[in-house]
Amino acid sequence: MTNTFAEGAEYTMPTQRLRRNPPSPERVPMFGNDMQLRTALIPDRIRAAPINHDYELLAVQDAQNAGYLREIQDLAAELARVAAFAAVRGHNQTDQLRVRQLESALDAAITDAAAAGIAASDIQLAVEQGRAGAYWIDRPAHRYLGRIAQLTDEMAGRLSELDASRQRIAELEHRLAQARDNA
Repeated sequence: MTNTFAEGAEYTMPTQRLRRNPPSPERVPMFGNDMQLRTALIPDRIRAAPINHDYELLAVQDAQNAGYLREIQDLAAELARVAAFAAVRGHNQTDQLRVRQLESALDAAITDAAAAGIAASDIQLAVEQGRAGAYWIDRPAHRYLGRIAQLTDEMAGRLSELDASRQRIAELEHRLAQARDNA
């Protein structure tokens, strides 16, 4: 065994590998087999450190892009729903007007998203998902923007709970102070 020092941490690494059993004819790789060996090469101060990059401007852009893609997907899904319903019921003037309004709104949303710099492939996927009947809430067309929106909603909910808890604590502290004064 050899001791190797990296950034003050000590790592023990074998000097030679011994094969006790012959290799099996088929080896199924498993996630993480060599992970400890790889992560040992990275100092703890780097591996476990929080991310320093400032995502504030990107967060605003991601939220805007998610809004554009959500609008596109929801309009396409609503258009598909209304068109299918109108086909079953028979196309009357109200249904035809609603379909034209949705088509016009979808075209405008696509144009706005493209002007905002959203990739054509992302726009197309949102349209396809919507036309397949999936609204953004069911299956967002953009995996990461959907997840960011979901996490943002969860964070807002937790912050609201935290604020309510703080108010409750302040109220209880006030009652406690009153009870002490009256005693």
